Amino acid sequence: MENGNIISDKELMSMGYNKATAQRIIKESRELLVERGFSFYDRKRLMIVPKTIVAEILGVQI
Repeated sequence: MENGNIISDKELMSMGYNKATAQRIIKESRELLVERGFSFYDRKRLMIVPKTIVAEILGVQI
């Protein structure tokens, strides 16, 4: 998915993360967003999240 603001599990895999790790990162990102009040992300099959949240979890700039 080519969008400057969001990232998918597939993009994380292309960055070198294995499938399980990429999916766990997305899951943790969704959980964090739901905690912050973004109920839209409370969906198991949604595998895209904002890059800023992933960067926050990983501690690196994406």
